[in-house]
Amino acid sequence: MSTFIKLAASALLLVSALVQAAPEAPLTPQQRNQVIADIASAFEQTYIFPEVGSAIARDLLARRARGEYDHVSASRDLAALLSKHIDDISHDKHTEVAYLEEDQLAAPPPADPATVRKRAAARRARAKAANYDFAAPQHLDGNIALVRFDSFYPPAEAAPFVHALMSDLADADALILDLRENGGGAAQLIPVLASYLFDEQPVHLYDTLDRRLGTRSEAWTAPALTGARFGGRKPVYILTSAGTISAAENLAYTLQQLGRATVVGERTVGAAHGSYGKPVSSHLVPMVASRRIIHAVTKSDWDRSGVLPDIKAPAGEALDVALARARADLAKSAP
Repeated sequence: MSTFIKLAASALLLVSALVQAAPEAPLTPQQRNQVIADIASAFEQTYIFPEVGSAIARDLLARRARGEYDHVSASRDLAALLSKHIDDISHDKHTEVAYLEEDQLAAPPPADPATVRKRAAARRARAKAANYDFAAPQHLDGNIALVRFDSFYPPAEAAPFVHALMSDLADADALILDLRENGGGAAQLIPVLASYLFDEQPVHLYDTLDRRLGTRSEAWTAPALTGARFGGRKPVYILTSAGTISAAENLAYTLQQLGRATVVGERTVGAAHGSYGKPVSSHLVPMVASRRIIHAVTKSDWDRSGVLPDIKAPAGEALDVALARARADLAKSAP
């Protein structure tokens, strides 16, 4: 299971460290057939592209009818085989059949409300102490600011920190955002960050389409901010690697396609869709990509293709390349 899917599973599913692991009983033929039918139905009903979801469902049911799964009785093995067959059609990095050791259908023991609040407070305190995975900003020669951050926390937690950080960088002449080790997270933080990189006039960034929920929401920059803006005219550079994924790709793609940032580094993973999962057995959860981004300009996203850098460079050299480009651009614009 990919790192992203592990995180998605823990966030979206009925998974808890308090739930006891279930014994690994072999699947009966009836259980296996029902699991496959339920997974096919999940893709048919909620996969972000209906025609692809239908194709996956037909394929799984046809393979079941031909007896291709008759030899499989272990949930872990069935998850791997179904994931391969689904990927042959979807090629979607946010989609698989996840195998989880914890019993997904067992009711967790009653949680003490005071303990739950204490644990939540401790988690928030740890995140705050770690500056929400933002490294300390650096001010480099030429009045160039460098900000590295490795994940996206929800705005309810991270927005005050981001407001203060971005406001402190407003006087820089150029800005470099280092996303080379960013594993994604809460995309809702993107408009908070992006708002500091444009002027007061709101800018439409992208829409989020959720087939499962039947919703479409718009993401815009904010017309008013609590701090000073970097603004929409000074140069911005984004560093990427072959491991830059999900919400980090979203930020890079969004600013690049709006002509607001130059992407330097490597082609990114190409994981654009958001997944949802609901258990179909004690150990199997189909992670179905049910959510996608529709960029305001391209009307598309970076799925499969990844974000293509404007300036290609090995990840380890991307910062030096971006600095050289930034200094050259600033020299050209100097009076």
